[in-house]
Amino acid sequence: MKRILVFLLFAYNTHLLSAFDMNENMQNAYLAIIDLQLEKGQSFIDLEKKQNPQNGIILLNENYVDFLTLIIGEDREFFKKISANKNRRLAAIEKCDKSSPYYLYTKAEINLQWAFARLKFQEYFLAAYEIQKAYFLLQKNQERFPSFHLNKKGIGLLHCLIGAIPENYQWIVNGIGLDGGIMKGLAELDEVLLLFTEDEDYNCYNTELLFMISFLEMNLTIDKNRFQKSLTAIGEKYTQHILLAFAAARLSASLGKNELIIKILNNRPQLDGKYHFAYLDYLMGMSYLYQLDYDNAKQKFALFLRNFKGENYIKSTYHKLAWIAYLEHDIKTLNLNLEQVKIVGEANLDEDKQALKQAEKGRFSHPNLLKCRLFYDGGYYYKAMHELEIIENPLYFSNTENTIEYWYRKGRVSQKLAKPTDEIISFFVKTLEKSGQSTAYFAPMSALQIGIEHEKNGDYERAKLFYNQCLSMKGFDYERGIHQKAKAGLNRIAN
Repeated sequence: MKRILVFLLFAYNTHLLSAFDMNENMQNAYLAIIDLQLEKGQSFIDLEKKQNPQNGIILLNENYVDFLTLIIGEDREFFKKISANKNRRLAAIEKCDKSSPYYLYTKAEINLQWAFARLKFQEYFLAAYEIQKAYFLLQKNQERFPSFHLNKKGIGLLHCLIGAIPENYQWIVNGIGLDGGIMKGLAELDEVLLLFTEDEDYNCYNTELLFMISFLEMNLTIDKNRFQKSLTAIGEKYTQHILLAFAAARLSASLGKNELIIKILNNRPQLDGKYHFAYLDYLMGMSYLYQLDYDNAKQKFALFLRNFKGENYIKSTYHKLAWIAYLEHDIKTLNLNLEQVKIVGEANLDEDKQALKQAEKGRFSHPNLLKCRLFYDGGYYYKAMHELEIIENPLYFSNTENTIEYWYRKGRVSQKLAKPTDEIISFFVKTLEKSGQSTAYFAPMSALQIGIEHEKNGDYERAKLFYNQCLSMKGFDYERGIHQKAKAGLNRIAN
């Protein structure tokens, strides 16, 4: 009898200690973490560790802290330092209640978060493997607990991440028989957002979902209708949540709404108690640069460089500071910034690759062309056209690259000003004619834009011709992104 009582007591205590309990401490921790109040979130985690040390939700919330720190801070050394946390947490979850819907979900979520982070650091092999693991876990959990809505969040993200894996690593995930796709995943996440909005038990996940959907859209699609839809869904919530301020600013940038970016970032939540989201200072610097407000741009870029511990956008920032020095005729500062482009940061992103390439060449576009580009990127299309009109005759350029860029920019600005299609196409045709052996992106982008113009007019044969011409060009800046858009155009025509 005594042995039976001891066994029952042990079993009872084990069950209590191994449960997944999304209690008040864990909800408060999650909400604080998603708001980047990481220290506050950790204080709730520490409190739960004292009161219920074996609660499996502790492990998930701790992983959220690591995940957000990695994708926002982009600190490779920190990434290496905490990489062992993943397996340690998964091993601890094995001791938790296997009958809970959170058991498999938590394991899947930790794998997905690490896969997402690994994509940031170009660890594609391990990311693909973790996606595969997460798929099997979520598939099994969906079968066991079909009404557990968090499964759907993971499955939607899973489809998007599969679509983001480079082709040479797709073989790892192809074997699981999952038909991945960015648009499929986003559609699923849209459904989950609606479901969570209507169900108060899941309302707390709305901020994370809005951020996730926006982040995926900005990095994996070119659909401006989706950008506007997500921006509308965020509304004024960016004033309360720093992640949504980031999402709203990036969406606004993709829509050419520079004034709105400045408004959003000036009204974002105060940093008190929050993890410093340094990239927002870079965005702010870019927005001021698009206005040719050099002083404010330099101030924000300096703030970014002072606080950011990652490796991306560093070269790009010094490159933009070199642009400013060039436009201000400050040759000494120009040369100092070009040297920094060469020696600091990494060239993983297109922005940083192009910065390094131009620094090594030591050559810039004609000042009016550079101003045109900045005004265009900020959505100031009439000002952009004015800069082109100042250039009376592009044939007088001593640099052929300037002539090529002139016709390209004329075509791009004309598109935004809704000029006649024939006129727009003629500018891009001139770009192609002048390009020769140039490795700049102007020729392939012109071929892409001619394809888009023909597609809009229903001339699919001509559109196909120019999309394929774009794909035939190799070794230029932004190649992957431009080719992705040409492939998307061919897919639209095929369907």
